[in-house]
Amino acid sequence: MRNISILFMAYMTSFLMISCVKKDPKEVEQTPVVTVKTAPVTFGEIDNKLSFNGKTVYLKKNLVVSPIAGYVRKLSAKFGDSVSKGKLLFEIQTKENKALENSTSGNMGIVNVLAPSHGVINVLNITETGAYVVEGAPLCTVAESSDVMVQLNLPFEFNSLVKAGTRCSLILDKNTKFDGTVYRILPTVDEANQTQQILIKPHTNKPLPENLNLAVEILKARHSGSCLVPRDAIMTNETQTEFWVMKVVDNKLAIKVPITKGIENDDQVEAVSSGLTSTDRVIIEGAYGLNDSTVIKVAK
Repeated sequence: MRNISILFMAYMTSFLMISCVKKDPKEVEQTPVVTVKTAPVTFGEIDNKLSFNGKTVYLKKNLVVSPIAGYVRKLSAKFGDSVSKGKLLFEIQTKENKALENSTSGNMGIVNVLAPSHGVINVLNITETGAYVVEGAPLCTVAESSDVMVQLNLPFEFNSLVKAGTRCSLILDKNTKFDGTVYRILPTVDEANQTQQILIKPHTNKPLPENLNLAVEILKARHSGSCLVPRDAIMTNETQTEFWVMKVVDNKLAIKVPITKGIENDDQVEAVSSGLTSTDRVIIEGAYGLNDSTVIKVAK
């Protein structure tokens, strides 16, 4: 019995010793390395701009009326035509001239109605000849396209951001952008919407039709010398109360760096109190779910 016990103890000792032998390095499980893309941290200027909807309006519209009562003998105006000052628009024929038109009355009783200014005919009240009009009847309206403005209904809470001469940006689409200057601030506020009407002079040679919708960008704040990181580098918690970036150290380790967000735009975010430097790089792709001090591989 004693011999059996000695043999059992010897067997268990041998088993434990074999179990403690180190595994072959090739058999050790390897932790997968995350491949990421990075971008540099930059320092510079960033703007906080507010965007509103605006539309083009013609400030000067000249109503053309008939100087006498009579018949429209000739019509040279068409809706949408561009006209020059002094161009013939209408010929008005008096009743007496019409009664004697087959006689030798000549041009007596024929009155020419000329364009009062350069512009575009945006209203045409008479569309055919032969119509009878009374004295003072509206014939058409010539809008002076050279005096086009952008009308902006600005919420009054942002009134302090604009004054006469304030520069702003006018955007038609992603490829068409030009400057504008606040021309006039009307002294009334819309009671229902609490908005104030602002007129902006566009600086462009591009012809702008009336009632064209565009975006108006007004500068709210500008910071210089700020630490800027790509928007894609910003990480946050579920409640969006904490923000951080993953900084790359020695091109192989991702370190979590908490930040406070400042001004942000479509491409960049101002990182306040981050401790980042211009030599740092942050992860812009592959950072989701990474823990602090994770081993990474930077994609070329």
